[in-house]
Parts: sequence; structure tokens; C-alpha cells
Amino acid sequence: MRTKSLTPESTRRITDYVDRLCRQMNEPAAEINDFREEMTANLISGALEHMQAGNSEQQAVSLALSQFGGAGEVKRELEQIYTIKRRFATGVLRGALTLLVLSAVCLGLIIGVWNERMIDVFSAEAYQLVEQEAGLPGTTTLSEPLQAKLKDWVDDTWGVKGILVEPAQQSSVAPVRQFMYAADSTTEQWLNFNSHYMEMKGEAHTRPESNFFIKTTILNISSYTTTDTKQPEIINENSFIVSVAATYFNYTFFYSLGLFLLGGYCLLFTVWASMNAYYEGNGNIGWVALFLLTNVIGYMLYLLSRRGKKPGIA
Repeated sequence: MRTKSLTPESTRRITDYVDRLCRQMNEPAAEINDFREEMTANLISGALEHMQAGNSEQQAVSLALSQFGGAGEVKRELEQIYTIKRRFATGVLRGALTLLVLSAVCLGLIIGVWNERMIDVFSAEAYQLVEQEAGLPGTTTLSEPLQAKLKDWVDDTWGVKGILVEPAQQSSVAPVRQFMYAADSTTEQWLNFNSHYMEMKGEAHTRPESNFFIKTTILNISSYTTTDTKQPEIINENSFIVSVAATYFNYTFFYSLGLFLLGGYCLLFTVWASMNAYYEGNGNIGWVALFLLTNVIGYMLYLLSRRGKKPGIA
């Protein structure tokens, strides 16, 4: 059986139609060429099927073109595809920025600000509250107004769970505890574990167990270590220690989480930048490697190299 084929005129009719479609596409040259080849092959195949069904060559070509749709309909479909791609690229960029913000929260706010700075601020604040009274000679207990002030400070300060004030020198005969306040029983165990008063009484406590995500630490600040002179102050009967029970976030978990989120941001940003480069006709491995290694700096260099040329998809 003789194989049917299209005449050059019919083939040219199909290629002209496909060329009109390609001129409406806002895609890289490589993708347009792929579209041209695939669409031309599909239309020729459709026309040959209609010819085998008994239609004339001109009718077969017309049927194949009509089944595919008019130029206006094809343009709308191409615009929809382009919109989907643009939305996908925008979603990738938003996802990357979200991961960047979350990594900044973990590494910057939680680790850098809270764990490294705020818990030290708590002990300094507590010391300032008690320094005028706790160091007075013969002070065995803080005044009621100061005790109430310390309780309010603990209750109103997020992250502070308790406070302990006691002399730096303790007598095994008559140990003194000037003040202690704990927001809960677990914090009380932590303060007792850190207390010289309990040691002198022979009631030393074991170290309590910490939670996994949020742990408890005891911050000590003493009157004999806060002197402004170069020589340390000698401990005497008026020296005192302020211990603050504060919470901090698990270093290992949140540091690892922050690095993981940062890595996810770098990966998604590389995907977004590579997509943009591809749709601008520069989808080569060199740019992808640059985006992966240098991130925003690499993309800025790419934009400088593409100044004045058509933008990408996002």
C-alpha cells in the first residue's frame, strides 16, 4: 500500500500556521523551536489520518488545523500556560523568602538575640533591683516591698522563671537565704540545686531534667564580680549572689533547624533564578552554578549582564 504524504504546498500551509503561533509565544528560542517541531509533526500526522479516511488533501489539512483551534484560541492557551509558569515561579520565590525569614528567626532572634544576649540581661536587671539592699550589713532577708517587686518582675518578664538571693558566705550553723521566688516547682528545684544555702543545710538537690525544646539555665551574678576595679573584690560577710532561673532554646535543635531552613532558601532561590534565566534564553549550567554558590550576588551579576534585555517570568 502506497504511503500517503503531503505536497509541499500543504506542508507550507501547516508550517506557516505554526510560525504564526510561534510569533505569539513569549518563550526562549529553544522552547519555541521544540514547540514548532512538535506542533508541525502533530498537524501533518493529523492531516494524513484525515486523508486515509477519504478526505482530499486540502480538506484533510483544513480539518487538522480546525481541530487544533484557531490562532486566537491557541494564543489564549499559551497565555494561560505562561501565567501558570509565572505563578509557579512567584510561588517558588515566596517559598524561598519564607524559608529565609524563618532561618533568620532561628539563627538571629532565637540563637543570636535570645540565647546569647537576653538571658544575660535578666541577671543584670535582677542585680540592679537588689544591690542597694542585699549588700547592707546584717541583711538576712529582703524587705517586703522589694520582695513584692521581685515577684512582679519574675511574673511579668517572659523567660524568667525564678530568682534567688543569698549571701556569698554561708555558715553551716545558721545558713541564710535572703529571698527566693519560683514560678513553678521545677524552677524551685533548679534554684535549690544551685543554692549554697541548701548545701550548708545538707539538703543538696539533684539536677532537674530539662525539656527538649526549651531548657532552663541558672544565671549567677555576684557583688564581688561586678566591681569596676581591675582587682577582684574580696568576698566578705556583705557579699551576695543573685541567681536567676531563665529559659533558653535548645541550641543544637534550633541552630540545626536554622541551617536547614537557610539551605532550603538557597536551593529554592537557585531554582527560581535558574527558571528566570532559562525563560530569558540563558539556561546554562554556568549560571545555575553561580546562583547556587553566590545566591543573590550571583543573580545581581546576571541582571547586570542582561541589562536592557527582556525580563524573565517573575
